[in-house]
Amino acid sequence: MMSWIEQRRRAARRRKLARAFLGLTGLFTLTIALGMTLPAEHSATVRGSFDHPPEAIWRMLTDFDGMPTWRSDVTLVERLPDANGRTTWREVGRGGDVIVELAESEPPIRMVTQQRREGRRALPERTFHLVATDQGTAVTVLERSEVGNPIERVLRRLGAGASPAARLLQDLQARLNVNRRRMADGG
Repeated sequence: MMSWIEQRRRAARRRKLARAFLGLTGLFTLTIALGMTLPAEHSATVRGSFDHPPEAIWRMLTDFDGMPTWRSDVTLVERLPDANGRTTWREVGRGGDVIVELAESEPPIRMVTQQRREGRRALPERTFHLVATDQGTAVTVLERSEVGNPIERVLRRLGAGASPAARLLQDLQARLNVNRRRMADGG
């Protein structure tokens, strides 16, 4: 038979678990409600500095066939027929495949890429600005995207997780550093 002290301890533990469960459920519900009030469109700006001239960065960004060799989110790129006179390609990666077009191009200073869905322009859209500096090139990427999941909307507003544009700049930096090491090694 259980003593009354043990019964009280068990009852207290059950109350604590119930409070924790209700607290987590409330937090989850509040997060969803907050996310539903936030706009689905999200903008993020990321910046990177590279010790290469703008022309070299531009060549990397516009070498669509070479993207799978340095972008961590792309495993295959397939060139497609131009859409309305714009260069178009399919990117295949972990998240499936997407069709992207080169919406605007001002070599080597500005480029806009945008996804296409059902033959029309869609989000995400990335605007690249390349500015020559004394040390090389400053790159700014403005990414506009649509976030359907309300929890993800809240997390994006809080800055949780790296944006795809930030990952792209990290991949670009890694690729340029690999090329520098090869040159230093004489390869």
